[in-house]
Amino acid sequence: MIKWFRTITFIVALLFLGTGVFIVDAPTEMTQAGQAYNHRDWDQAMRHARRAVFSSGANKELAARALKLESAIAVKLGHPETAFACLNETISIQPDCNLCYLQRGDLFYSQKNYPDAVRDFEKGLKTADAVKDKTKAYYNARLGLSLLSVGEDQKALAASEQARRLDPVSPLAYFLESKIRTQLGDLQGAFKFAHTAYQLGQKQPGFFSSPEGDMWLKYYAGVRVRYENAQHAR
Repeated sequence: MIKWFRTITFIVALLFLGTGVFIVDAPTEMTQAGQAYNHRDWDQAMRHARRAVFSSGANKELAARALKLESAIAVKLGHPETAFACLNETISIQPDCNLCYLQRGDLFYSQKNYPDAVRDFEKGLKTADAVKDKTKAYYNARLGLSLLSVGEDQKALAASEQARRLDPVSPLAYFLESKIRTQLGDLQGAFKFAHTAYQLGQKQPGFFSSPEGDMWLKYYAGVRVRYENAQHAR
């Protein structure tokens, strides 16, 4: 009798253990993913976000939130393929997610796939009324740089004007305008806007510390040298 009781007790304990291990609460996992993300614990954040997706069931809104967080974490970890996959899945759940298109456009931009970047930026910006002006300015600047790379100079100019209107202190928007002026052969205008961009970038902590920021520093130095040489040649 005692032996059977111990056996049953052992089985019940295993069942409770299994419940603790395999039953996952999606909202709790999402909360823990967000907390880990805020603490820059990317690996832990990714684990919780994946569990939230796995256990979301019919809650498509929560699944989409978790997938978007997964994508952001994948970008932090330097895994663009994973980020693409998460955004693609999110778009399949929420076809009207304008930020998803904008973020995917940014991934295309970072991989120098400018035609696809233009497509996603334009699609996302069409329905981005609720997005903050500063965010829209960033993506308009990215759109302009992508348009410039595919030879759409006039459209790039319009995107540049929109970016500076939405965020007058965006260094990226002024660097875009400088590149457009360079393309148009306006060296004085290119230097003017690059210098403004440089001054604005200095006021924004971290702008020049990234690989892209370093690229813009080199761009500014090149424009400045060409401009000064042209002035001395007069």
